[in-house]
Amino acid sequence: MDNRNVSLPQDAAAVQATEFAAPPVARKKRINRAKLQENIWGWIFVSALFIGTTVFTYVALVLSVWISLTNYDAFIMTTFWEGLGTLHPEGAFYWYKFMFSAEGPFGVAGESADFWGTLGTTCFYLIGIPIGMVLSLGIAVLMTRDIKGSGVFRVIYYIPTVASTVSIAIMWTNLFGSNGFITQLLGVNFITGEGATYWTQRWCIIILTVWKGLGGTVVLFVAGLNGVNASYHEAAEIDGANAWQIFWRITMPQLYPTIFYVLVTSVIGGMQIFAEPDLVFNGYPVAGNQATNGTRFNTPFVGFIYGNFEQGEWAHASALGIVLAVIIFLLTLIQFGLDSRREKI
Repeated sequence: MDNRNVSLPQDAAAVQATEFAAPPVARKKRINRAKLQENIWGWIFVSALFIGTTVFTYVALVLSVWISLTNYDAFIMTTFWEGLGTLHPEGAFYWYKFMFSAEGPFGVAGESADFWGTLGTTCFYLIGIPIGMVLSLGIAVLMTRDIKGSGVFRVIYYIPTVASTVSIAIMWTNLFGSNGFITQLLGVNFITGEGATYWTQRWCIIILTVWKGLGGTVVLFVAGLNGVNASYHEAAEIDGANAWQIFWRITMPQLYPTIFYVLVTSVIGGMQIFAEPDLVFNGYPVAGNQATNGTRFNTPFVGFIYGNFEQGEWAHASALGIVLAVIIFLLTLIQFGLDSRREKI
């Protein structure tokens, strides 16, 4: 008899028994106490940042959007929550219509003149961004050369970046004030005095912001220049390219990510300028419907928001803040859109 014929049914039974056998019970993984303790301490350390970002960014944003739809007045409400329950009696989007409406015969219909005037002042201050970028790039190029004492100059240029804004503003008023050194040297009153206009005041602030932000931008450009591939420069020199051609066609394309980062962050920060003009001008004039033609020419948009906030018009100020956030978002979106189109070319 063939033994293989006898063993076949036994093998089939064994296979069938294996198929219907109960799956093995998965053992519970033992908790790694060291790993758990490490995770707990990690969450403890990031909890302050997480809670702060949640409360002061996301929750505050939601509250600002809601308050902008109400008629919240801090001088009338007895508690913070009192005015949050109802929308504005003249419509939820009253303040958004108000800021884009022209001023009426009695000065209460709208504030479009103040809105566009202060926004135009903020945009004018943005002129300092390309000026600062060009100066920073030139200084960074010089610092990457083999010049003795370049490290000392990096520290000197970076000092204004870490200096207090208040101390810089005090120094600026002493330099550009009616009896300041620069005023007497040039014979021009920049801030106050005879001949001082909102144009001289604007340029005074632009010079301040360029000087203050120069050091941080120089450091970024120096880091970007140090990351440029030197072999491309050597190949271009062998091909007979001059220094300008090497810089414009080889260095600048590789430095573009740094330039783009500086541009985006500078525009975001420039649209929120507030402290420097406030300290140099020793406070803003009254904002809102009571603003005159002269005030809107040297008051930035954030100063306009702050003026309404000081008057207790929190709903009005919140609506202006939301509009400013949308403007900054759109400007950033446009910059990223242009950047993506450049990459496709």
